[in-house]
Amino acid sequence: MYSFDARYDEEGASRAERTFFIRSARELRPWSTFGPPVVLSVVVAVGSAFGAPGWFLLMFGAFLIASVFLPLFFYFARSAAAAKLARKYPVRHIGLSEDGFTVRVGEQDAVVSWGRVRHVWASPGYTLLVLGKFACVSVPVASLPPGAQEFIKKAVRNVA
Repeated sequence: MYSFDARYDEEGASRAERTFFIRSARELRPWSTFGPPVVLSVVVAVGSAFGAPGWFLLMFGAFLIASVFLPLFFYFARSAAAAKLARKYPVRHIGLSEDGFTVRVGEQDAVVSWGRVRHVWASPGYTLLVLGKFACVSVPVASLPPGAQEFIKKAVRNVA
């Protein structure tokens, strides 16, 4: 139905990835993102209050620190990877059909059915096709041909 070349810029792709990461952490995986720091804080506090051995406090303290810093690391690492990919492949060919969409990056094609797209989210300058808790396909809004945005929204059931 639609076939077009999408033009990606480093800053926009990075910003879209950060938007996805924050929103997916809040809406798709809040317990797995915010639960471990809370639970581990309680474990360390209770262990400290009851005089737990040093190895116990050290081990759970290290887990607590990791549970806070790993999401921060991935926040920056994912946006840097998106910028690097936009720098390496600034133009990607995208095809939209009744069955799904195709993204061509270099010599590689990725074909995704609309049934795998869980949500359509907006990001400044980008439309995010959310495939899961950790994956999305970003499409620059400026590259979309007339009517493609509406086509995507009709093809996907959960539009937010």
